[in-house]
Amino acid sequence: MTQEKRKTVIIAGSVLFVLIAGYFITQYIVKSKIESFLTNKLPDTVELTYSDLTISLLRANLEITNVHLTNSGKTVDKPNGIVQLEKLSVSGLGYWGVLANNLISIEEISLEKPKVTYYHNPLIPEEEYKFSQSGSFDKDINIKEFNLDKGQIRVLDFETDSLKLQTENIDLKLEKIVYNKSTKKHKIPIDFKNYHMSFTSFFAQMGTYENVRIKSAKVNDKLTKLTDVSMLTKYSRENLSQIIPVERDHYNLNIDSLTIKKPLLETASNSKLHFLTKQIDFYQPVFKVYRDKLVADDESIKPLYSKMLRDLNFDLTVENIKIHEGFISYEEKVKADKKAGLVSFADFNGDFSQVSNTYLEPTKTVLNINTLFMEQTPLHVVWTFDVNNPSDLFEFRAEMGELQASYLNSFTKSNLNVRVEGQLDKTYFTISGTDDLSDIDFKVKYKAFDIIALQEDGKEKNKFLSDVINIFVSTNSQSGDDIFKEVTKTNIERQKTQSVFNFIWISTRAGLLKAMTF
Repeated sequence: MTQEKRKTVIIAGSVLFVLIAGYFITQYIVKSKIESFLTNKLPDTVELTYSDLTISLLRANLEITNVHLTNSGKTVDKPNGIVQLEKLSVSGLGYWGVLANNLISIEEISLEKPKVTYYHNPLIPEEEYKFSQSGSFDKDINIKEFNLDKGQIRVLDFETDSLKLQTENIDLKLEKIVYNKSTKKHKIPIDFKNYHMSFTSFFAQMGTYENVRIKSAKVNDKLTKLTDVSMLTKYSRENLSQIIPVERDHYNLNIDSLTIKKPLLETASNSKLHFLTKQIDFYQPVFKVYRDKLVADDESIKPLYSKMLRDLNFDLTVENIKIHEGFISYEEKVKADKKAGLVSFADFNGDFSQVSNTYLEPTKTVLNINTLFMEQTPLHVVWTFDVNNPSDLFEFRAEMGELQASYLNSFTKSNLNVRVEGQLDKTYFTISGTDDLSDIDFKVKYKAFDIIALQEDGKEKNKFLSDVINIFVSTNSQSGDDIFKEVTKTNIERQKTQSVFNFIWISTRAGLLKAMTF
């Protein structure tokens, strides 16, 4: 080898050695700076430990294993949040974007088996949770893909350690995530194109009295499916009546499954959150409600559904809701020594359009219902209202098939102390109303109808009172050649401390009484 070649080899080798040494030295410096930041630059309330941190500048990868993070908060010294995960991986970090464009570009972030435990403390002021825009992160971020594998979330009460929320086996994938000056002004400060999420064993307290559970869920931008959903009052009927200060329904709702087509949650132009979907389907819901009327009355104002939708603090656009093969029962206990009266609706199928607060006139919300009243009598209802109408104008049209009066006795005997006999062959009625008053057009065909007042024990007939009542009751609807009895009742006043369905009931009752009495 000539002297000139030897010099070239030595120079090339030296340069290569410097480059390799420089790479490892730079990697060591970067790793040291990251470790120093994680040790010294985190807030005083945060404590972070991990078993290993590896970095590859050549592949632009970062990996941290066995991470344990504890946050103690500012108000109390006791930890209010704990995060554990087996591995955090960051790959494909774009160096040039950070240096030249103030842009952090990442190919993928992956979290393996993260476990988040949060201790909810109502004493912590809301200001501690607020995000300061002035001192917030000032770099743009683009992440091609974010993956979370087999996660778990638990929310506990700070004082009692009682479980408030839990879900397991969370898998989450987000694609094309963007954070910038525009997105950070939104309530959800990031944008992303596609998402996929699933979880199992979801549990949450819905408040003081109810819990909700979901066996499993799969969520993406095309379809959300929840399986075995339940919302249950966590107390027995008797115990609930003992602890509530005023009347409150005891709920038992079970849904085989529900699906939401093309769900979208975004920030509207008015800065409100906006939820949109093409269709929600409820399959085989069973909804059992019990009300103890012996508890003190709840004197708060109960708005109609149009006002409830209008006053939501977010924008809602649901084009269609379908209920498939549902069952609804309502029990009302009026007398302490008697069992609750029962009303039920079997084979309940509903088609609700424009359940929204974003549409404009003349579009209206329409609830189209077919069911079996008292599990026997076909009932068809078309309920229409306009969310944009401040007087809450509505129309409730119903058509009922043949009804044996005896089916009503499960309610009338317990709550009204009367027994009814006979048959309603066909009933039509239309209720038109506002939040204040209603009118009803009532048309009924019936025969051999009899009202039997009962003694206080609810067993024996009170003959005198029965005779007096039936002086005023027409046994049959037929008058001359007209087999239907048609009446109109106007200015039925709404009791605004009672529910929406109470208004429908007292309007129907007014029409029925006028049709059947002289």
